[in-house]
Amino acid sequence: MKLGFLALLSVSTTLVGCIPKIEVAAPKEPITINMNVKVDHDITIKADPEVERLIKQRQAEKTPEKMQAPGQTTTKSAN
Repeated sequence: MKLGFLALLSVSTTLVGCIPKIEVAAPKEPITINMNVKVDHDITIKADPEVERLIKQRQAEKTPEKMQAPGQTTTKSAN
């Protein structure tokens, strides 16, 4: 009986010593990822026809006379 117990103890001790050890460690050098990427954007804006008309109207109204600073007066020369 002692011999069987001793054999079982030695086999189990041997098996416990063979358990694999897994270790996770960070690399010593940084990881470098080189990517050649070309980004191309095309933006299209659609506006309501009434809004387009209003924008064109306001752009037509912008003249140098209306763009001057407040308080300035326009002098017209009589030629």
